[in-house]
Amino acid sequence: MARSTKNAEPDLALVLDFGGSLTKIIYRGKSGKPKVLCMEPEVLLVPKEAIRHYEASKLGTGAPANSAWVSLDEESCYVVGYLAKSQFNGNPGLHSIKYERAFPKTLAAVWAVAETEGLTKKKKLSCAIAVLLPPGEHKNADQLKELIIDGLAEFETPTGTIKATLTNYDCKPEGGGVYLVHAKNQGKAVMATKTVAVVMVGYRNASVLVANRGVVDQRETSALGFIKLVEQVKSRISTMADSARLAKAIALAGWDVRTEPLTPIAVSTVAIVRQQEIIKLAEVIMAARLQYVSSLTSWLRDTLPKDLDEVVLCGGTAYYLQKALDEHFHAVDIIWDASMELPEDLQTPELGKRMSDAYGIYQYFTSKVLGVAAHAG
Repeated sequence: MARSTKNAEPDLALVLDFGGSLTKIIYRGKSGKPKVLCMEPEVLLVPKEAIRHYEASKLGTGAPANSAWVSLDEESCYVVGYLAKSQFNGNPGLHSIKYERAFPKTLAAVWAVAETEGLTKKKKLSCAIAVLLPPGEHKNADQLKELIIDGLAEFETPTGTIKATLTNYDCKPEGGGVYLVHAKNQGKAVMATKTVAVVMVGYRNASVLVANRGVVDQRETSALGFIKLVEQVKSRISTMADSARLAKAIALAGWDVRTEPLTPIAVSTVAIVRQQEIIKLAEVIMAARLQYVSSLTSWLRDTLPKDLDEVVLCGGTAYYLQKALDEHFHAVDIIWDASMELPEDLQTPELGKRMSDAYGIYQYFTSKVLGVAAHAG
C-alpha cells in the first residue's frame, strides 16, 4: 500500500474495534492527538419510514454517538448503537458474524466522528479506516472493504447526506495491535528467536495469535468470551433476564465474591434486595466461573504450542481472569498488554484496558500507513 504524504492526510482517520459490549473507536482529532468514541453494539435494519417518524417526533438532540443511523436507499435504514438499543429494541448480535454488522457500524462511526469534529458540511470527505476482526473472520477483510467503499460513496445520516472516499484501509486480526507493539518493543532480532502467543479474551470472543520466529503463522478464535460466563450464570438463576446488567454485576463483583460479598453497586445493578438472593448470586457466579475457566483453559491448552517462550495477555475479560490466567501460564513469561501505556485521553474507568488493541493498531496505522506522527495525547 502506498504511503500517504502529510499534505494528503485524510479528513478522518479512525480505528474500529467491534467489541461485543462496545464498539470502540480511536480517531485522529484536529490536534493530531488520538481521541476515543464508543458506541453500543446494537444494530438494526428498519424501514425508512420508522426513522422518519422517530426524527419527526423526537424532543431534544443527543450526542452523535447516541443518535446514529445511516441509510443507503429510500426503503431501509440501519439504526446503530444507543439509538438502536433504546428506541428500536436492537440486539448486540453476539451470535452473528462480526464483519456483517461491522459495515453499518463503520458508516455510523464515520458520521459520528465527522459530526463531532464539525466536518459533516464538507462536500466530500476523505477517510482512512482500520478495523479489527476476530482471527476466524479476518478472511472477510476484503469483503468488508468493498462494502465500506460502496457505502461511503453516498449515505444519508441524521444531519444530511455524506459523500466520502476511502483513501486507506487496513484490517488486522484481534490481538494484532498488541502484537505489533510487543514486536516493536522486543525488536526483530529478539522476536526471531522466540515463540510468542497473544491471548485476547474479550466480551464475545477469545482469540490467539502465535508468532514463531517473528512471523504470525497461527490464528484461532473461539466463542469463549465473557458472555459465556454470563450465560452460565443466567441459566442457573431464572430471574436474571438482562444479560448486559448481569454482565456488569459480575464484573463489579470482582474475583473474590465468596470472601468479599457482592458490593452494593453490583447488587443494585441487578436490582437484588434480599440477602438470600445476594448469597445465591455469589454462589452461582463462583460455580459458573469454575466451569468457564475450565473451558477456556482447556481450549488454550489444546490450541497453543507447548514450547511457548512468552504469552502476551490482553482484553477486558483477561484482566477479570487475571488470577486464573497467571496460574495457567505460570511456566511462561507473561506480559500484559505488551507493557503498553495508554494516553490519558483514552483512559476511562469504564474502558479500563480495553482500548489497548485498538491503540496498538492506531499507532501502526497512523505512522506506517498514513505516514504521520501518532501523537500520544
